[in-house]
Amino acid sequence: MSKVKRTLIILFVALGLSSCEVLNQVAQMANFANCTFNFDSVNQIQMLGVNLSKGMQKTDLNAAQLLTLANAIMNKQLPVTFNANVKVDNPNSIAASMAKMDYILSLNGKQVISTTLNQGINVPAQSSNIVSIPITTDLFQLFSGESADAIVNLAFKLAGASSDPVNVGLKVKPYISINNQQLAYPDFITMNKVLN
Repeated sequence: MSKVKRTLIILFVALGLSSCEVLNQVAQMANFANCTFNFDSVNQIQMLGVNLSKGMQKTDLNAAQLLTLANAIMNKQLPVTFNANVKVDNPNSIAASMAKMDYILSLNGKQVISTTLNQGINVPAQSSNIVSIPITTDLFQLFSGESADAIVNLAFKLAGASSDPVNVGLKVKPYISINNQQLAYPDFITMNKVLN
């Protein structure tokens, strides 16, 4: 019996579930454990309220946007929002679902955010689903030791502009709901993607 299954059985017994319920819930978690998670893409990037379309560069900004960017650089603030998209593949013959998901995202080795996506996610049998994780950060606060140009270029790199590669790291920990209690997957699932 795997370590994951042993841990789950102990947890379920501690919750006072019957042996049938325990086996059912272990099967549900094992089903979910068979799913694969892969970092798919980054999209819906906004910097200072400007939508950065794919491949957009600083030279594509209009005069008003450049003025806003210059002001933000002077104030050492560069708020950015985007979605980190995770593809979940379910090879099982029944659907896999989770109640919520903890996640930690990093850019070039610096942790951007560590929080929870409080949203139920269902992946149909022998199918896949894209889970969009919303990210909000201030790149100046995150990369305070870097030059202003490097920080601004990072925002455009997320949108696919050509510059130095950006390493995006994502860790997720799914939860299932059992008897109105939420149980976490034993470990974080780690994914990495290099945006060239």
